[in-house]
Amino acid sequence: MTTPTTNVQSRPLPSHVAVLGAAGGLGQGILGVCRASRIGFTAIVRSRPERITDVPSGSRVVVVQSLADRRALTDAFSGADAVLTSLGVTATTHEHSALLSANMAVVEESMLAASVNRIVIVNTLLSSAPGQPASRAMRFFAWMPGTMGRGAREQQAVIDALGSGAFSPLRWTLVRAALNSRGKNERPVASADWDGALNSWSPVSYEAMGRWMLEEAVANQFIRAAPLVSRRRT
Repeated sequence: MTTPTTNVQSRPLPSHVAVLGAAGGLGQGILGVCRASRIGFTAIVRSRPERITDVPSGSRVVVVQSLADRRALTDAFSGADAVLTSLGVTATTHEHSALLSANMAVVEESMLAASVNRIVIVNTLLSSAPGQPASRAMRFFAWMPGTMGRGAREQQAVIDALGSGAFSPLRWTLVRAALNSRGKNERPVASADWDGALNSWSPVSYEAMGRWMLEEAVANQFIRAAPLVSRRRT
């Protein structure tokens, strides 16, 4: 078992990150930490770049309409220390070009072409680790209609792909976490499993999760692993 993260002091942060899905709640949380900590960012969105405001010098917003666009992704990843994903399935997400699971090979190729080999991928707290059978909860939600079902199927597809060797040339971390829009001062803890860990099942805020992902991009504590990240057990 990987030792849980217990240090409440800030850990080192990257100099520049590329954020896939930057316009969503978690994406905005990551960008907020970047601004506060003077981390350069490339905010990658599918449309409406004007939704990303307050772009500091050295940062930029890039429109990549398709995750199958290797040239556009390579340019967007250029200069980044790491790629952070905050992609989700919404009511308007129907095309395969918007799904990470359908385009992991292109994302991998683009990162390697841009000389970036660190990626931190967010997923759900209910998921099993890559290479393990889907949890009962994930199987249940995958059968649900609408966005919730499609979202669960997409999250499981990413997990299955990692378990089958996707991103194998990269230093990936699959973050299994629950998120909400409230709070910002909690310090998430992480562990490879629940046994003996300090984790609770309580969700963490977008800002706190964004900081943890940025820290892990440098700490490399969970390389090719799927830590559970949640609030500290009280």
